[in-house]
Amino acid sequence: MLHAAAFLLAFAECALFMDLVVPGEAGMVVAGAAASRADVPLGTMIAAAAIGAIAGDSASYWAGRRWGMALIQRWEPVRRRLEPRVERSREYFARRGGAAVFLGRFVGAVRGVVPAVAGMSAMPYRRFLPWNVLASIVWTSAVVSAGYLLGRNVEKVVSKASLVIAVVVVAGAVTWWLLRRRSQDRAARPR
Repeated sequence: MLHAAAFLLAFAECALFMDLVVPGEAGMVVAGAAASRADVPLGTMIAAAAIGAIAGDSASYWAGRRWGMALIQRWEPVRRRLEPRVERSREYFARRGGAAVFLGRFVGAVRGVVPAVAGMSAMPYRRFLPWNVLASIVWTSAVVSAGYLLGRNVEKVVSKASLVIAVVVVAGAVTWWLLRRRSQDRAARPR
């Protein structure tokens, strides 16, 4: 069950525009934490999430390759605005496509768009896939592992966080009281 959740959350985070409605990255952290509490092996969770990310990116790549330019050319205002950018992206992907695919994985704002742009830019899939696989493995390893470690240490994290929150609240209350008292003292002085 947790493996399916990791797969689906990673897929949704990486598929074109689905990341706008599904909090996949945060969900994978939670899935990692749940897996650690249920003694599910970390490696299998990372594998499930990586396969989901690769599948989501591949779906976006092929959607961009098949329908990207047709959708852009359908509406004149969109076409005028985006056609020059698509042309620049084609040139960019021809020069640095692999690096763009790899680095785009780690930038949340473009994570779901880069594969579609790679497809629209006619980057060969055989060149896209190895970079995507490498980036997906690194990214899901980091995200799922963070959740896994958090889940293993949740009691420690919560108790330390509770102490920090208590100190901040007390310090804030004392500061507020001192500032209020100082303000009242100034108001009471004759001018």
